[in-house]
Amino acid sequence: MNLKLANVFLIILVAFIALAGCEKAQKMVVDGMPSADATMDETMTDMEKVPVSLVWLVDYPEGTKDVYLEWIASVAPTLQAPAEVNRIRSYDNREETSPHRFVEFEFDSFVDAMMYMNRPEIAGVFEDLPNHATQVSAHTFIERSDYAKIEGDDWPIKGIIFIDYPLGGKAAYLEWVASVSSELVGPPQVKAVSSYDNYNGESPHRLVVLEFASQEDIDVYEELEDIMAIEAELDNQASSWVLHTFELRSDYINE
Repeated sequence: MNLKLANVFLIILVAFIALAGCEKAQKMVVDGMPSADATMDETMTDMEKVPVSLVWLVDYPEGTKDVYLEWIASVAPTLQAPAEVNRIRSYDNREETSPHRFVEFEFDSFVDAMMYMNRPEIAGVFEDLPNHATQVSAHTFIERSDYAKIEGDDWPIKGIIFIDYPLGGKAAYLEWVASVSSELVGPPQVKAVSSYDNYNGESPHRLVVLEFASQEDIDVYEELEDIMAIEAELDNQASSWVLHTFELRSDYINE
């Protein structure tokens, strides 16, 4: 696992170095990105305007969560310092199942993410991460416009849904999402809803984030008839999906 993660970061860093140092290289990467076609519902060719989220999914070593948290406290100022990152938030899995932790880095664009990752001090933290966790995966997600509900930020509870599309079924999934989005965002218990596509097309293909003020609110929301119907139909629209409930931690609050 450590080798795999290191290889991912090496590939990202090589690309970022090229992009940060040369406008021609940036143009080549933009030109090489997928063009819009019948299966693509949103064009992702403007690297300077598309919001990007880098997500860590982390499992703690058994019995050593406190050690992991001590390490995070020591590197949090380094991770937060660069101007390119808008904010970082970390969440613990309330069910204590895998993944134990969800960490989200938010950027205005690919270019900002590249500049951030190209910093030696940031690369050093990312390379050290596997030494403090038993399982780590990193994913780059592109924000979509399926849902439009935002009431403030930093809500303490997040319902995180990881979704994989059926083979050739992305277009049908997106059509279905458009038909149920109003029912999903309507209940007052949910304060914000957002969705993201995995830029690399790997599993999980999609990330859906629902934010709540309390565990009681998400419990009530999950019992609503319309929401239960949507979750039942999701079994048919996705090849697989899983919902985790995460609670906000204070590791990165004081930017």
